[in-house]
Amino acid sequence: MKILVFSDSHNHPDLMEKAVRLNVGHGLDAVFFLGDGYSDFERVMAKHPGPKYYGVLGNCDSYRLLAGGSYEKTVEMGGHRFLLMHGHKHGVKGGIGGAVNYAVSKGADVLLFGHTHEAFDEPIDASADGSDGASVRAINPGSVGAWFGASFALLDLLPDGTIVCSFGGES
Repeated sequence: MKILVFSDSHNHPDLMEKAVRLNVGHGLDAVFFLGDGYSDFERVMAKHPGPKYYGVLGNCDSYRLLAGGSYEKTVEMGGHRFLLMHGHKHGVKGGIGGAVNYAVSKGADVLLFGHTHEAFDEPIDASADGSDGASVRAINPGSVGAWFGASFALLDLLPDGTIVCSFGGES
């Protein structure tokens, strides 16, 4: 399975649109959006039907809460439980510990978050906080709408349960 992960387009959807366009028809199963530019995400969904689309709101999208949007979503795919969030509600700019503990409490094995605009992929051992040896893979795709160094994540979910994460973008 192949999943594209985007965050923080901030009204600059060109790279997100290009990445989806290039991957539709080449095994793209899903597209995840982690907030701050939800209207950009909706335009991409409308232009490129086919993959499954899952998105959450960010702090710059809060006006959408009244229309039924949410700051988090859990998605089960390829034998994994993904927690999608923007991250601002869990203070990820000051560290991801709170977001990781929250992901563990939700039964997620993969935490996908944005907000910091910095690409990141690390397995986190959450057992130090009393979570019974739980670990979470924390991935931030960076900012797809950055003026320089724009990035996104591509996840390949292999049949043996391994997730291969790579980052694409423009510099």
